[in-house]
Amino acid sequence: MSTILIVDDAPANREAMAKYLQREGFATATARNGAEGLVRLKEAKPDLIVLDHLMPEVDGLTFLAGIRRFPKWRQLPVIMMTGMKDSALHRKADTLNVSEYLVKSEFSLPDLVQHIRKHLDKKIAEHTTDAARPSATI
Repeated sequence: MSTILIVDDAPANREAMAKYLQREGFATATARNGAEGLVRLKEAKPDLIVLDHLMPEVDGLTFLAGIRRFPKWRQLPVIMMTGMKDSALHRKADTLNVSEYLVKSEFSLPDLVQHIRKHLDKKIAEHTTDAARPSATI
């Protein structure tokens, strides 16, 4: 079972996503902001993060920049959500290796599940390919 960390300051969004993802067979962990998200990240060891952009204390981009400094989280899939279309924000998220950038008003929970599964399948395929490569011997 894959674990999804949901980092969003809006309780209604967080709870709706968590309940829906659980019904779809995912384990979930939640956080109210980026600071709490860092704690949950260490505890839950998620397979993917759904991350809101605008949050108090530590926003989504700051959270993302922080985790990308650590090799173990550099390739962790992150789907960033925002309430606004902002090409500069999208470009900044891309520089931080965001897996996908979604505008909240343009997707539904079933759509989110499809995006999550796509990135988890990609992650599995990459690990399978890496494991199949012969290692160099000296």
